[in-house]
Amino acid sequence: VQKSNVNPSQRTSANSNVLEAIRKIRMRQLYNGAVTLWDNEDTENWWATVYAAHFLIEAQKAGFDVDKNLIGTILGYINSRLKNREMVTYYYNRDQTRRIVPKEMIYGLYVLALAGQPNVGAMNYYKANPNQLSLDCKYLLAAAYALAGDKKSFHEFLPVQFTGEESVAQTGGSFYSDIRDESLALDVLVDVDPSNAQIPVMAKHVMDKLRSRQWLSTQELAFSFLGLGKMAHQSAGGSVTADVRVDGRNVITMEANAVKLTTKDLRGNGGANPRVEIVVHGNGRLYYYWEAEGISASGAYKEEDNYIQVRKRFFDRNGRPIQGNTFKQNDLIIVQVTLARSFSTDVDNIVITDMLPAGFEIENPRTKDFPGMDWIRNEDSPTALDVRDDRINLFVNLHSMRQTYYYAVRAVSLGTYHMGPISADAMYNGEYHSYNGGGTIHVTP
Repeated sequence: VQKSNVNPSQRTSANSNVLEAIRKIRMRQLYNGAVTLWDNEDTENWWATVYAAHFLIEAQKAGFDVDKNLIGTILGYINSRLKNREMVTYYYNRDQTRRIVPKEMIYGLYVLALAGQPNVGAMNYYKANPNQLSLDCKYLLAAAYALAGDKKSFHEFLPVQFTGEESVAQTGGSFYSDIRDESLALDVLVDVDPSNAQIPVMAKHVMDKLRSRQWLSTQELAFSFLGLGKMAHQSAGGSVTADVRVDGRNVITMEANAVKLTTKDLRGNGGANPRVEIVVHGNGRLYYYWEAEGISASGAYKEEDNYIQVRKRFFDRNGRPIQGNTFKQNDLIIVQVTLARSFSTDVDNIVITDMLPAGFEIENPRTKDFPGMDWIRNEDSPTALDVRDDRINLFVNLHSMRQTYYYAVRAVSLGTYHMGPISADAMYNGEYHSYNGGGTIHVTP
């Protein structure tokens, strides 16, 4: 449960996250000023570069010390891309397409204006060609004029409402979706014209979609929180308090700052589903969220393939398939992960997550480091890798009909354990997903 006030420890944590993000951007910057999407990558990402510049400018406005040379070189890259006259296919309203200017172009124009370096020539070119712009980009270009001090062009070019066009969520490129686009338009409109009558209507659209969607991408979350957060900041200073009650029992009264409650705090009177109430008093708004994570105690889950398919198999170190679900303690086990798609279109930015049973421990995420693994052929390499105590995350782009990955685990603890399913989710379109292969394993002497 959270109010708009933030206590000092949380402010310190938030500051640390911002400083770490600034460090990450610097680490990912290439010689030409562009920024990569992943660590240790040598391929520039246009959207990520503009996004990084926007973040650095917002951080600077918030009082963080940002190296001027870091921002300057990124802005230089953005200006260099504006010299090209590029067009891409835009997917919207479920099954419609048309050719538009890449969204990175107009987002870049807005960020340059936000940095006090508007590229008026490019702005005027696209103002004269509005049919080349998506709806959200018209808001961005209008906002760029407002930041450049041209209020007349701002009011002339600003759309009268954000309706009639909904983009189809993309897994790569500029990562656009209907929520992301309207949230970004809302964010820039709050910045340049905070009293605009469109703002509460757009905020309602965004909030309704946030409530109704079960899955949201990082882009959708970032820009919806940025826009709605600026609105909340404008209305700060309320006197709201709240009682959190579980099965009629008052658990805590929140009078200030943020409060974090765990499952232990929210246990009821013995029922499986306790009744949790939040009773609000005073003036102002209170925000809360509920988050649940883990594997069900019964091991039950929904097995499903939606556009993509992920599967895993176990082999011994000599390449022989391991039958059944029983493993000997200290055995080295090679895990084969295959990812396939059911149609011809590429799917970018998929995260494959394999939750390990407690009896397994990751030995090495790269089987190429082991001798005697010549039986592994045509192995694909993930774009990025994240290894944790209880899982491994592979970040991949699905550009083939079928791709295969391997990693090694060791059976370390005797006993019987639940094994969660392996999952694959497109990070920027939740419709593309697959869950398979959960169950129980036994580790024997």
